[in-house]
Amino acid sequence: MMRRFRNRLAILTPALALAAGGAASAGASSETPRALALSVVEEGDSIELELIANSPVAQQVQYSLELVGNSTSRHRGDTAIPAGERQVLSRMKSSVGEHWCARVEVTEANGAHYTLTAGDCPA
Repeated sequence: MMRRFRNRLAILTPALALAAGGAASAGASSETPRALALSVVEEGDSIELELIANSPVAQQVQYSLELVGNSTSRHRGDTAIPAGERQVLSRMKSSVGEHWCARVEVTEANGAHYTLTAGDCPA
């Protein structure tokens, strides 16, 4: 129950995702608004992921999304995102079973690099 709540919070803001344990960072300040956030909705043994862009500045971002559960799905992108415009960059829906991990590696135009995670990801 708590994990479902935490994963739904991840969509609100990247800062809330950090506080809820839904995201980890490397090389990015928690005070800097992030361009991308990960939304996770769990329903039984399936999940739906959305990688959402909502950058305060127009910029180029690179990302690599991996979902591991009953199978492995990957999606990579390098895209320009406009300032202040919410966009869904990637959507995945999968049957995952009891244990799964979603990991997104992000590099922003300013060089900031961070990792968004959800599920049972190893450290």
